Amino acid sequence: MGLTPFEVLLIAGGAALLARFVFMALAPYLRNRLEATAHKRAQDLKEEFLLLPPRKILMTLLASGMLAATTVMAATADIFLTAVSFIVPIVLSGFAVRYFRRKRRRKVISQIPGFLDVLAGQVKAGHSFQEALSDTIPLLPREIRKEISWVFQLCRLGTPLAEALLLWEERVPCEEVAMVVRPLRIALPAGGNIVDLLLQSRDILRARNRMEEKMRSMTAQARLQASVLTLLPPVFVAVLSKVDPDFLPRCTGTTQGKGILAVAGFLQLLGWLTIRKILSVKP
Repeated sequence: MGLTPFEVLLIAGGAALLARFVFMALAPYLRNRLEATAHKRAQDLKEEFLLLPPRKILMTLLASGMLAATTVMAATADIFLTAVSFIVPIVLSGFAVRYFRRKRRRKVISQIPGFLDVLAGQVKAGHSFQEALSDTIPLLPREIRKEISWVFQLCRLGTPLAEALLLWEERVPCEEVAMVVRPLRIALPAGGNIVDLLLQSRDILRARNRMEEKMRSMTAQARLQASVLTLLPPVFVAVLSKVDPDFLPRCTGTTQGKGILAVAGFLQLLGWLTIRKILSVKP
């Protein structure tokens, strides 16, 4: 039995009121989550000396989410996919920030031996350690220069040198920084031979970096095979869908097909994680 125009209008009005109620109930929670995410991203970037206001990050996340949602809505007209696509850029921003931090810290680690070489030369010239640290800063590459400038600023503000080095180790938690900081914190108060200590730490770190580069070159073929094996099933499905347009709808249109795709996807992810775990062994 058909509905009268008044009944259609009444149902539409009720649905609109319900949608407005749900939106008003969820809006404060979503706003707080977005603001917390923007502040977290801004804090993470601030630790890497990249200063971006949280409000600017929030506006960027909202703009990217709206762009993705609009694109998906125009392409699929699916409300669920549109809502998911709005969240995807916000989630991906966390991966992007973590990738940026890892990449920058790898640069810092690779520049530590050069810093120790220059610092040892300044100390050998007769400067005190803190004076040598100050004179070394302009001679360093950008990434490590920011780190050492941060340590020197702590010293200028009254923080003892040993404590400033400890704070640097806590700020950049990695074995390479610990191998530099911990011997220095012992040798500086005791008046040990700082030059020999710096040169020995430099040689150890350079040998370690050479070993890591050698391992990366030895595992390059395995990493390429991992990428090929990971991308092969999706490419195979895409090619088979072009050959037989009914292939993918048959898989996604039945319970058995969805189960097979889910198991295949899980096994694919498990294999990729296993290969990554094998290749992530450090020297």
